[in-house]
Amino acid sequence: MPDTTYTWAEMMAISIAHEMADGDFGSVGAASHIPVAGLRLAQLTHAPNLSFFCGGSGAMNPKMRRLTESSADYRNLVTSEYQFSLDDVVDFETAIKFDFAFLGGMQIDKHGNLNMAVIGPWEKPKVRGPGTIGLIFLGGFKTSYIYTEHHTPRIFVDKVDFVSGAGWLDGGDSRSKVFRPESDGPRRVFTPLGVFDFEPESRRMRLIKVHPWSDVERIRAATGFELLIADDVTTVDPPTEEELRLLRTEVDTDGVLRRYPATA
Repeated sequence: MPDTTYTWAEMMAISIAHEMADGDFGSVGAASHIPVAGLRLAQLTHAPNLSFFCGGSGAMNPKMRRLTESSADYRNLVTSEYQFSLDDVVDFETAIKFDFAFLGGMQIDKHGNLNMAVIGPWEKPKVRGPGTIGLIFLGGFKTSYIYTEHHTPRIFVDKVDFVSGAGWLDGGDSRSKVFRPESDGPRRVFTPLGVFDFEPESRRMRLIKVHPWSDVERIRAATGFELLIADDVTTVDPPTEEELRLLRTEVDTDGVLRRYPATA
């Protein structure tokens, strides 16, 4: 078992931080405290020129040390560098100015398509979600990152019941037939159990990293489709003392991420 002095939510934030590049500009969706923590950690370590905006509030690069659990929280504006209007955001998306977005869904399928609308038949759904919201703009980002706080076969399905946000569509080159070439599908998927990419030819979801408390067989069992496994799957290193110090003293002083269990 791993060191239980950190939680899986902190581990996810650190995994996200490791994937971020200096100089990129992106956005986060509504319930985005884990990605925001990861982005702030990246800014404080290897990517000081990384920039992101909180979709719900319009806040650009909030630097508040108290992590908010929604991007729509007005407190994001308190220490932000700038506030974007909705008009600005739509202009950025239609012009493909965002390098990335962090988004999730009630269902995520093997090609990274997202569903936030309905589970079950459209005419009589079992579950009705909040709708497509910002997911319809997935053609307006250069790439995207998918995240979820749960990894179960109900979330990771073979094919979503409704495509709210387009991933790699039906795989292969199907996305390139619909979207402009500047806009790629999702690059990574982050879950409490591991990190995934998409195999370049089939564009199917592929396991590349496991978190310290997980393993390949557990992840396979928690996924509702046949998961591809990379030849060189690695185990993510536990957080360093410096990473945890920055998370807890500069990003999340209220301990939002520490309210989660130690292991998923």
